[in-house]
Amino acid sequence: MRDFPRVILAQRVVDKITRGALLYPEPETGEALIGLIVLQAGRSEPDIYVLDTIGPGEGTVREWGMFEHGDDWQADVFQWMHVNWESFRELRRPSYGNAIAAKWDVALMHVGDWHKQPGDMIEPSGGDAQTARRMINDVETPLEHIIAPIVTMYPLNPVAPNITDLTPVLPPAGTDVIPAETKEETPPENPLVQPVTSAADNTRMPDQKANSMVIRLEEQGWLIRIDFWYASKRVKPFVGIAPTVWANDRLPGLPPLAWHLAYPKRFEQELGLLTEAGYMVDIVRWDADGKPPYEIAFSVYKPGSNRVILLITPVDYPTHSPAIRLAPLVSVAENEDVFEKLYAASQPVLLTQMPTWEWDSKRTLIELVWHIEKTLQEDNVK
Repeated sequence: MRDFPRVILAQRVVDKITRGALLYPEPETGEALIGLIVLQAGRSEPDIYVLDTIGPGEGTVREWGMFEHGDDWQADVFQWMHVNWESFRELRRPSYGNAIAAKWDVALMHVGDWHKQPGDMIEPSGGDAQTARRMINDVETPLEHIIAPIVTMYPLNPVAPNITDLTPVLPPAGTDVIPAETKEETPPENPLVQPVTSAADNTRMPDQKANSMVIRLEEQGWLIRIDFWYASKRVKPFVGIAPTVWANDRLPGLPPLAWHLAYPKRFEQELGLLTEAGYMVDIVRWDADGKPPYEIAFSVYKPGSNRVILLITPVDYPTHSPAIRLAPLVSVAENEDVFEKLYAASQPVLLTQMPTWEWDSKRTLIELVWHIEKTLQEDNVK
C-alpha cells in the first residue's frame, strides 16, 4: 500500500473555502492554504495540518476558466504570519513538557492552494499540474508538499427530494493545543464527510469519491463540492486524498492580522496624510512589549526639528490608539538599525502632553502628531 500523508483541516478552512466560492459563483477564484507539516517517524509522508487560507490581493484576475493571483499582498500576509508564528514558537518552547505538546513546534508553511473550476472539472488541470511541478522543483523556495482542493458548484433543484445534510460533521471540541499539553489523538483515517451520490438532487454532479466532500447550502441554493488532491516530490502526478475536518480549537490558532494588511487603504491614507504634510516617515515591524503579535511602528520627523515622534500602533489599530514616544536625534553607524537606536533613546510622552479628547477609530496619526508638536511648542514658550 502506498504511503500518503494524513491531511487535517481546521473547520475555518472549509468555511472560508465555502464563502470564497459563494462570492464568485461564475468566475474561477481561489486562495492560498497555510499550515504545518509534521514529519512522522517510519513514514515517507507527513501529517499536514491546514490551519487557514489567505485570499489574493488587488489585481486578481477572475474569469471563466482562468484565475490569477494579484499583487504582493498575499505574500506580505504570509510573511506577517510566519514571523509572528516564529516568535510564538520561541516564546512557548520553554513551556513544552513533552513531545506531544512540542509537535506544533514546526514552521508555518504554504501548503498549497484551493481554487474553483467551472463545470465538472473536479480534478486539477494540466496547467495546475505544471504549476505544482514548478513549485516543487523551485530551487530557492521549494514547496515539497502540495494540497490542491478543487471546488465546483451545482445549483440545487428546488423540486428535488431532500438528501442528507452534507455539512461536515465535527468531532467533539477539544482544548487549546497551544501552549497547553494535550493527549495525543490520532486523526481518523476516513473523511468525516460521508460519500453520497447526487442523483436525488438532479444536479448532474459527478458521483462523490473518497477524496471529496459536498456541502449543501439551502438558503444560497447551492451544493458546493470540494475534491482534495495531493502531490509532492515523491507523489506525482496529483492523487486524490481524503481529508479530516477538526474543530478550530483542536488546532493551533494563528496570529491576528496587523491593521496595515487588514486595512491597506486606511494604511495608505494615514501614510499619505503624514508625507503630504511634509514629514519624513519610516515604518517598521516592532516588538514593543516582548511578545507577539508585533506592533507597526512609525518614526515621524519634520526637517529642522530636534526630535522624532514615534507612534507604536497595536495590531488592531485604529480600534486602540498608538503609544507615543519622543526621541532625540541620534547618530547611526552603517551597521546599526535607525529605529532601534531611536527607540532606545526615546521616552514615553507625558500624560499631561496627551490629547484630552477621547480616541476613536475616526482619529488619525497626523492628529496625534499635530497635538504633540503643539504641546511641545507651548511647553517651550513657558
